[in-house]
This record gives sequence, C-alpha cells and structure tokens, in this order.
Amino acid sequence: MVCTTILQPESLHGSSGQTFQLSLEQALTHGNGVIVDLLWVGTVDSDGINVLAQSMIRSQASGKDIKFIGLEHNTKLELERRIKSSLASSGSSPALGHGIFAPDFEAFLDRHRDLKASQALI
Repeated sequence: MVCTTILQPESLHGSSGQTFQLSLEQALTHGNGVIVDLLWVGTVDSDGINVLAQSMIRSQASGKDIKFIGLEHNTKLELERRIKSSLASSGSSPALGHGIFAPDFEAFLDRHRDLKASQALI
C-alpha cells in the first residue's frame, strides 16, 4: 500500500519551521512520500528554506518521494539553489529529483492566482 502524506504548513519562520521539520521527518519515515503544500505560506525565511532543502535531500537518499507545491517563485529559486549547493558540497550529483515542484499543478496555481488578482481589480 502506497502512503503519501500531504502537509500544509501555515508558516515557515523561526520555531514554526522547526515544528514543521519534525512533522516532515515523521511523514517521510512512516510513508512512501510527502506532498508539501505551501499555498498558504506567504514567505519562507532562510531557516525554512533549509528545512525544505534538507528534507528533499533526505527523501532522495532514502528513496522516498517529495513534492513541493504552491511555492512562491523567488522562494522556489532559492530552494533550488540551496539543494544544488548542498548536493555539490557533499559530493553528490547536483541534479534535482525529478518533478519535485509538480510543474503542471504549479501552472494551475499561477493561473488561479492571476485570475483572483484580476477579479480583485474589478
């Protein structure tokens, strides 16, 4: 039986990032994969990005699947940079896991955000 957990943090700042890290580690330990829905997280601080990057690296090492959805564009770019940097410094291949950002779903979210923003202007 495949068990995928969906986590929806409300914040990834300071102690909330540490709390989320524990939830994420438990989900990766007890399931086959995790979807991290960051739609309701406005910004992610440096510690939060580290939590996401390290969880992605751990999931790859353990053969588990992790996907990040709803991630703000600049945060996504910084997360990619941190993952590549961490993998390169550890001597691992700096290639990111296949599809960790679920691009089709991301495109849907972008269209939805754009539509909501245009309706707010009316």
